[in-house]
Amino acid sequence: MNIYLLRHGIAEDGGPGLADHDRALTDEGWKRLRKAASVWRRLVPTPNVIMVSPLRRALQTAEVFAQAVAFTGEVQVTDALIPSGAPSVALSMLEAESFSQTKAVAVIGHEPHLGYLLGALLTGHPRQTVPLRKGMLVAVETESAASMIGSLRFAFSQKIAGELG
Repeated sequence: MNIYLLRHGIAEDGGPGLADHDRALTDEGWKRLRKAASVWRRLVPTPNVIMVSPLRRALQTAEVFAQAVAFTGEVQVTDALIPSGAPSVALSMLEAESFSQTKAVAVIGHEPHLGYLLGALLTGHPRQTVPLRKGMLVAVETESAASMIGSLRFAFSQKIAGELG
């Protein structure tokens, strides 16, 4: 199975009067993601499933990603991908997709959650982290449904993707 991990783009700073859940992408965040989208369009075949955190900035990032990769299905919004969520829950969700013979899944969320998920996918160790920068897209290919340990296929920051676009 191919797994695409995407960290949300540049978002508003948190502060008094602005709940973390409501932080939106900045104009620069939208601009950089849209610029990176042309590379995503070429590199990422349309996934069967897109899972996303319910936080506003992740939902907005998912909107750009889904359009870029021509995804027409329903995006699965899940609390399992909030920043404080247990990466093991997200890993179990990916494992269920693998057992269902799903070919490709995109996961859109936050740090440190995605870093731990990527670490687990690459090493098999749940406490190993490989942090993702804002707007970074990483692809991992798992060997089989019997193992969720995979190989890194590519990793592009939104800046590099934008320059290649």
